[in-house]
Amino acid sequence: MGLGETIETCVAEAQETYQEENPAASLRHIGYEIETLWPKVDHLLYLPILGLTRPRDLYYYQGHGLQVLYGFTYKHLTLEHFLGQLTRLQVGYPLADALAHGYAQAWYPGNSPLCLFTDWHVKPHWTKHHAHSGHVTMWGKTMPGTKQLFLNGTDGHFLGGWNHPIDTHLTHVLVDLEAALSETLQRPIMCNVMDSEGGGLSLAERYAKAEQCYLSLLPRQHDHPLTSFALAGKWQPVIDDPSREAVFARWAEAEKAGTDPRRLVLLRPIGQREPTRIYAGCIPADLPAHAVPWLHRQRWANNELRIRELVNGANLNENYGYTYDHVLNRTRQRQWQAAQAKVEVTQGKLSQQQEAVKNLRCQLHQLQQVFAQQRASLQRETAQQRYELLKRQQLGKPTKRVHNRLGRLRRQLTERTTRFQKRQRFLLLQLDQHQRQACQLRLQLVEREAMRDAIDTETLCRERHLEKDQIMLDLQFLLANLHDWAKQHYFAPQWQHLSLEKATQLIYRKPGQVTWYSDRIEVVLDSYRYQDQQQAMKVTCQRFNEANLRWRDGRLLRISVRDP
Repeated sequence: MGLGETIETCVAEAQETYQEENPAASLRHIGYEIETLWPKVDHLLYLPILGLTRPRDLYYYQGHGLQVLYGFTYKHLTLEHFLGQLTRLQVGYPLADALAHGYAQAWYPGNSPLCLFTDWHVKPHWTKHHAHSGHVTMWGKTMPGTKQLFLNGTDGHFLGGWNHPIDTHLTHVLVDLEAALSETLQRPIMCNVMDSEGGGLSLAERYAKAEQCYLSLLPRQHDHPLTSFALAGKWQPVIDDPSREAVFARWAEAEKAGTDPRRLVLLRPIGQREPTRIYAGCIPADLPAHAVPWLHRQRWANNELRIRELVNGANLNENYGYTYDHVLNRTRQRQWQAAQAKVEVTQGKLSQQQEAVKNLRCQLHQLQQVFAQQRASLQRETAQQRYELLKRQQLGKPTKRVHNRLGRLRRQLTERTTRFQKRQRFLLLQLDQHQRQACQLRLQLVEREAMRDAIDTETLCRERHLEKDQIMLDLQFLLANLHDWAKQHYFAPQWQHLSLEKATQLIYRKPGQVTWYSDRIEVVLDSYRYQDQQQAMKVTCQRFNEANLRWRDGRLLRISVRDP
């Protein structure tokens, strides 16, 4: 697969850079000769094959698996120092990128666009110290740990894995990682398929801005009935599932449809009305609706199940490094920010209520002033008309018009008094309502400020260094890809479905005898108890020998199995 040269080049470049920056530092366990590098790398690479989980397990290891290769077996302290010095070189993440390029060319040669399947694996970290935490699905609890982002290609071949802090969200890293990976692989990404964690609007906006494609599931998809969508085509039977049909759709609300960059695909059983699953994402333009469920369904075989196989076969849940830095607790920082947002919301509502109380008081004051002026004016006019009535009575003149004017003035005063009292009562009721709401908001503000201030943002927490874990993850991915390569090119047809765990038990740990000659290495495996396994191993050995593989020193490899 050409991966040996990739590992040697990455380690040599990292070593040269480190020595230039630290000329006085010593890397005694990483020599400049390649012959001294591979024995230690092989010891770390084949730990799962030996039934070991960490380098310290070599302290009690009495097997001969590695001794056959090199004439000796390293003990745990040497490998711990070697792994620690690789960590100082910071080779883990550059090696992951370089190996991803090697895997892509080995499994998918050429420059055609790649279809990726992406998912998280979360491994727990048991500690009593304060550390960043997240939800660990396998344990059903929130606890410290590490998130590992895995990328698989079609047929489930592993392309890359990267360690991240456990509080990292998919939307924070995926678009940038995919853009960097496309540059590393020197080929475009056709589509990235993921679970519902990537179905949110924020990730869609970032993908749309980057002009990249992805496929996911709409969050809370069962909350959206068929009436929420406007269909953009006809229902079509799904590929490999004629009992279901799919159709492109968009949101029925024009405003919502205009702001959402996601394309939607509805899936339902034939004969039913409501959709049972809603796919969402920046779907490639040339991908028809009836192919979208088929593509997303491949995620289980090509991604989910492969991760589970790797968990069982390559010690994926093991933590290797426990060095850390004291940093601000991001979880508590986010809790404080959320609490501060609630405080700001309450402050805004309280400000609105206080402004409403101020406006109502101004309106009430203006109303009282205007009414007082109108009443005084009407009272003056009424007094003048009374004086005119008295004068006319003394002179014996007609008083009918004066009586009419007095009645009209009295009615105006009564009407305006009634209108004033009604308006004043309404304003007083509103004022009382807003004052009571403002009082409740003041109490709520005090409570929320107390909750915000109770969050400890000053105490530091531990954040693990993930470099050592990344180096071991690179080797675990390498082991998984080597197994895939071996079973595809050398295994008998009936063994080509074996997982790494089953192949380790059935083949890789098979007892036997190794004889080293000057020009060849002969391996004779013990016979199998069952005839079908014996025959499968004979076919496997034949296919292996036909490949004419050689050991690193140039000697030809030959493998056979004893007859029962």
